[in-house]
Parts: sequence; C-alpha cells; structure tokens
Amino acid sequence: MSKKEQRNIFYLFLVWLFSLSLIVFLAPFFLTYQASFPYAPELSRYGLPDLLSKLANFDGVHYLTISEKGYLGTGLIQAFFPLYPLLIKLFNPIFNNYLVTGLVLSHLFALTSFYAFYALVKLDFGQKIAWWSLVFLAFFVSSFYLRSFYNESLFLTLLLTSFWAGKKRYYWLAGIFGLLLSTTRVVGIFILPSLWLMIYLGDRQNYQAYLKVSLSALGLLAYMFYLKWQFGDFLYFFTLQEQFGASRQSSLVSYPQVIYRYLKIFYTVRPIDLKYYAYVQEFLLSISSLALLLLATWQSWKQKAYQALPYLLFALLAYFLPTLTGNLSSMPRYLLLCFPLFIYLASWLTRVKPVYRFLYLTISLIFLIINLTLFSQGYWVA
Repeated sequence: MSKKEQRNIFYLFLVWLFSLSLIVFLAPFFLTYQASFPYAPELSRYGLPDLLSKLANFDGVHYLTISEKGYLGTGLIQAFFPLYPLLIKLFNPIFNNYLVTGLVLSHLFALTSFYAFYALVKLDFGQKIAWWSLVFLAFFVSSFYLRSFYNESLFLTLLLTSFWAGKKRYYWLAGIFGLLLSTTRVVGIFILPSLWLMIYLGDRQNYQAYLKVSLSALGLLAYMFYLKWQFGDFLYFFTLQEQFGASRQSSLVSYPQVIYRYLKIFYTVRPIDLKYYAYVQEFLLSISSLALLLLATWQSWKQKAYQALPYLLFALLAYFLPTLTGNLSSMPRYLLLCFPLFIYLASWLTRVKPVYRFLYLTISLIFLIINLTLFSQGYWVA
C-alpha cells in the first residue's frame, strides 16, 4: 500500500468521523432525547459530553458493566462475549475512565479496520474496487457502530486481518486472529470453515495449515467452558436470548418462519411509528442483502472467481445465525460484518455510470443520518 493510499484512507476516516460527529451534535435539534434502554442515567457518571456518551447507548451499557464488574451478579450480559470488555479493563489504567477507554479503542479499531479492509480487497480485486468498497462501508446505514462503544470495529479488524493472514499463508497468525475473533462474538467461529475453504482452494496439500487455523475455535470454547463453570450451561449466551424480548427465542426458528412473522407484523402492527420504521428497515435490508450475497456467490462460482468464496461463506453463515432466534432484530448492524456486500456493490457500481454510485451513496447517507439521529437520541435502530 503506497503512502498516497494510506493518506487517502486516513482522510476518508477523518471525513467519516467528522460527519458522524456533526450528525450527533445536530440530532437534539430535530428529535427529543428519549432513552428506551435500561440504565441510561449510568452514562452521565463518566463525565463526558453527550456527543461522546451517547455512543454507548443501548448495548454499550452492557459492555460497561462487564468491563467494570465482570459477568457475575447481573443478568443478560452473558450474551456479550468477553474480548472487547477485557481489553477495556486492560487499558483502563491509562485513562482511568471506562467509557473513554472503550471509545478510544473503538476509534482505533475503526481506523485499523479501514486499512485492513482496503488491503484485503486490493489483494483480490485491485485498487479501484478496494477504494469504493471502503467508501461504501464507511457510509453504510449503520457504520456509526464502528466508532460506538460496541465491539463491531474490533470484530471487523480481527476478521479482516485473519483473512489477510490466511491469504498470505501466515496460518499461525490467521489462527491467532481467529481465536481472538471467536472470543469477540459467536459468529467469529465461522472464520474456521472459511479459512479451511481458503486453504482448500489455494494450498490444499498443506495439511498442517488446517490444524494451525483451527486455533480459531479455542476462543469460543474457552468462553463456553467459563459459562458452564459459572452458570451450568455451555450455551448460556444463546439460551438467555429470549430474555431480551423482541420476540427472540432460544429454540431455533427457520428463516421462512422469520419472513412470515415480519409480513404479519407489517399487516397487523399499528401505529406506524419509529418502531415500525425499525421493522421495515430490518426486513428490507436483510432481504436485499441476502439477495446480493447469493447473487455474488453464484457469480463467483460461475466465473470461477473462487478467491472470494471464503469471504462469502463467512458472510452467509454470519447472516443466517442471528435469524435462528426468530427475528431480524439488529440486522442492519450485523450486516456491517458481511463485508463482501460492499466489495460486490463496488464491483458492480464501478462498471456503470458514476451517477449510480452517487445515487446509492446519497440514499445510504440519508438513512445513515436518520439511524444515527435515532440511535443518539435513545431510539432503537439495531
């Protein structure tokens, strides 16, 4: 990666950061703050201005609790995997403020994920598609979660670097990043079959490579054994899902059932309000993204562009796992991790007139503004 490319990525990051900060600053002028999540008053005790403390809305409060107190004594937080709060705990002596520490880490990982994404895409698709993929990621409708008090940017950084290391045949390194990935979120375990597929397609006779990347499973296994030890259930992170509400279930629900539920919601739920908007967004983004992923997979197979299949395998597995709880709640956020979406959008939109790229970015930016305004003012988005 040339110095010019590095500068351009950094400038994009600064524009992205400034734009998101401006939206949060202006949001109170358009929408009254109404915290629709528990423990919202807790955020004020960290002494940060609203411009920053609002970045920990909703699940951010759970990560703060884990960072400060661990997993014992509080319900529901066991659904959140340990690496992100553990890093906050580790680095907190530097800042002596858990919220500041987490936000600093999220911003650093967001910047790192920008560079990692560009570097990985450039390996397979070239400079032009790498750049536009990054632009589409930066201005996706839920990209603000990458700088929020969430583990999205950490997860994306580990995911991309694990794939990059596998691509470069640094298999021990890919396995270590994969281990950290599966300690960050449950869908991180899908890096393992994805790396196996990458090895099979490009280095299939290297049998040691399969073993090296299998380190990826150890993060998830370690957390499962911890949950068994403390709570008597290896899958406690899953079985407590229904306690979150939003029609989540601990029994598995098929994808067609989920679609049927949403169609029923659209027909029966009234009034048509901001919650209804969230339902519609979840549904439309989920359906369109799945269609794009399936089209990309078919195209890659047909054109024998097999280098992208490991990425697509991860994206499809990461897409379907959350739907097994019975709904599409949080899907706009989860789609950030399905990074092949942005690669193939760039691949297709760079082959047409620039006006279509401009149109897509305009629509995406409008919904990014709406979603960040809602999120920062305490309304559920994802």
